[in-house]
Amino acid sequence: MASRSHSAPGPSLALIVMVGLVIMLNYIDRGAVSIAAPLIKDEMGLSATGYGLVVSAFFWTYVPILVLAGWLADRMSVWWLMTGGVAIWALATLLMGFAGGLATLVVLRLLMGVGEGVAFPCASKLMARAPEARRGVANISLSAGLAIGPLVGTLMGGLILEHYGWRPMFVVFGVMTLAWLVPWLWRRREVDAPLADDAAGAVGYGRLLRTPALWALSLYHFSGTYVLYFVIAWLPLYLVKARGYDIGDMALLTAFFYLGQAAGAAFSGGIGDRLIAAGRTPCQVRRGIGLLASGVSAVGILAIAQTETTLALMVWLVPTSIAIGTITGILFVVGQTLAGPESAGRWVGTQTGFGNLSGVVGPVITGAIVDAAGYGPAFVVTAVIVVLGAIVFAVGVPRVVAVDWGRAT
Repeated sequence: MASRSHSAPGPSLALIVMVGLVIMLNYIDRGAVSIAAPLIKDEMGLSATGYGLVVSAFFWTYVPILVLAGWLADRMSVWWLMTGGVAIWALATLLMGFAGGLATLVVLRLLMGVGEGVAFPCASKLMARAPEARRGVANISLSAGLAIGPLVGTLMGGLILEHYGWRPMFVVFGVMTLAWLVPWLWRRREVDAPLADDAAGAVGYGRLLRTPALWALSLYHFSGTYVLYFVIAWLPLYLVKARGYDIGDMALLTAFFYLGQAAGAAFSGGIGDRLIAAGRTPCQVRRGIGLLASGVSAVGILAIAQTETTLALMVWLVPTSIAIGTITGILFVVGQTLAGPESAGRWVGTQTGFGNLSGVVGPVITGAIVDAAGYGPAFVVTAVIVVLGAIVFAVGVPRVVAVDWGRAT
């Protein structure tokens, strides 16, 4: 069955901005615990393994909800789905400011995972309406949003931590996310105007799960999110505990990383679209950019752990952050292209759900490695996983074109 993307209007600039904002808030809220980690660990007496458990708990619910939300996004109002999810995760974030111990932190992180699980399937469903030569730019709302979120969260969070402590930070972030719902109320008509034949055109899960490219891209997604979550969850602690930076310097260095990540997402999305518009194939462009970015990020992660000065650390943070921002954009653009707009929700939901298993196992693995052997081996393991994911992507996704679901087996 051929894709019918040509019949769909592309998302408006206002909708793209709204999506970018909610993805930004998504990552501000989920990353807040890592910014506050040095203070939370000291106040509650958490080990590195215990902290890894708190980070991991988010993904216990987030991963299955991603898959469920992907299915729902192809069948029901994306506006309602996003509204409910945002409300749940915003309230969970706010209540983190009142947590009394490890058990409460874990429960609230579970609820946060439930709410945030709707964001990427819904956003991908909307951005998949863009034509191929504009899809990279449209998806900057996702890839740059997930970079700017930690950037804003780190700068704001560091400032709040220094002056008021970690509990007010969660309250402020929760209120900010709830405020996003106010302008979202006015977007319902555009959001709920999908392709008329989406429900009938969406591929069944039987055929979807028998598509090798889905699993190859999902494994690549796993490697890309493994390195991303390694940075989000452990870079602040590494800078404070292993490198001796204070909270203010840690916040600035971490924000520097996220600034590069946002720049990489924006630049790669724009240059990719320009190359395709100039006549290059999506296969050449998306695969080439993604594989190059994976190689750079693996080298950069290894180099960061070997630096001895702040200048050297910043020099290696730049290419590493740009490469990671590029990878995140490629993941969603390629998934949307392969699925087609009718099936983008369930494809990206399944792909993202599998890919985010890295968030379940990664923080716990890293915590155990840090407790047993220090940070150095954890950096090496992360780099190896990135390289393995790139190999799977290179072999398993030889062509970046819409799957012909009529012939898929």
